Amino acid sequence: MLQLTRRADYALRMLIHLAGIAGGRAKIGQIAEAQAISRTHLMKIANDLTHAGFTEAVRGRGGGIRLGRDPQDINLGDVINVMEAPGPLVDCMSCILVRGCGLPAVLDSASRAFRAELAKHSLADIIGPRGARA
Repeated sequence: MLQLTRRADYALRMLIHLAGIAGGRAKIGQIAEAQAISRTHLMKIANDLTHAGFTEAVRGRGGGIRLGRDPQDINLGDVINVMEAPGPLVDCMSCILVRGCGLPAVLDSASRAFRAELAKHSLADIIGPRGARA
């Protein structure tokens, strides 16, 4: 089973949360509390999402974080590519079967298919017409 890292999971949760709130802006602490995620960990993720243009950080009184693009312009595959470095699903370096094993090629193909499927969808596809409930 292919599985997202916590980092990618939390990034998607943050984007879904932001898409579903009135006013579109929230403080990291609010999202962390609502999602039961470490504030420190979420701040790092928010920083990466902001650097990639998926979110915008607003400073000062009334500041917070908000979506940096319309939900239909936030591609899920792009989010995953920013949050997860591509790499092999298994570590074959210490395996004695590495020379005659076809498993890495099969898993690589599955991983590419997984990412290709995500690339077909936007944030708008997963929040529904009225947005997710925060």
